[in-house]
Amino acid sequence: MQNWLDFNQGVIWWQEPISWVVLAFGLLIGSFLNVCILRIPEKTFFLNSRSVCPHCQKGIPIYYNIPVFSWVMLRGKAACCGGPISAMYPLVEGVTGVLFLLVYWKYPFVEPFTGRIAWDPVMFIQCMHMLMFTALMIVVSVIDLRLQIIPDVISFPMIFLSSFWVFVHPQLDWFSSLSGVLFGGGILWVIAWVYYLVRKDYGLGFGDVKLLAAIGGWLGMEAVLPTLFLGSILGAIIGIVLIMLPGKKGLKTKIPFGPFLAIGALVHMFLGPNILHYALLF
Repeated sequence: MQNWLDFNQGVIWWQEPISWVVLAFGLLIGSFLNVCILRIPEKTFFLNSRSVCPHCQKGIPIYYNIPVFSWVMLRGKAACCGGPISAMYPLVEGVTGVLFLLVYWKYPFVEPFTGRIAWDPVMFIQCMHMLMFTALMIVVSVIDLRLQIIPDVISFPMIFLSSFWVFVHPQLDWFSSLSGVLFGGGILWVIAWVYYLVRKDYGLGFGDVKLLAAIGGWLGMEAVLPTLFLGSILGAIIGIVLIMLPGKKGLKTKIPFGPFLAIGALVHMFLGPNILHYALLF
């Protein structure tokens, strides 16, 4: 099967019915990720079996829990009490849906336009691997943006689950995954301590250290430097813009690094060794 990066195949992917199924699935997962984003930091993940209004705590009916569409229909206000509902909800759902669709296009395990059910088991494993990785990067990014923390309950299980993906993934080996964990965590650990020794301040959180170790474990050692490079470049650009805004604290403005590492990892995941090639096209 050809992936979505092979444009010469002339396949119009959006005409494929499975693409719409994947998009809908991604929107539903995005709704679940919103629950994770809110409940994991508060350690209330298993306390409530259903979604409740953040203002009046009333249960939200299922017909008001339709990803993206419910927020648009309600114009960003709760139906029960009229309280404002954050745009984070549809944004997370929409981004998850689009990214899931892109992952499927890269690893299309279902044979398109054949009129029959046929699937590639290797592509399926690769797709599931990247879908789970993408979901975790979204959760980590939004939590870090909101609270400037990366919960250990996400980072440590990711590191431990690296061994599972090495076992089932056809293109990930033990050496690449283990060295990715050690190199990813080690390089940021050294940077963090050097910064502390020079500035006597923690300029880099150790949550970022564990996150890059997890990224290295899931994507392999070859992903560590591109992820760190892309994340640093993007973080520097956004940081310069933010510290120049009125009301900010200049160089003391705190900017979470986790989202930039996540973006760097996702870019590497989609483009891999072709990153330089695509960069030169622009």
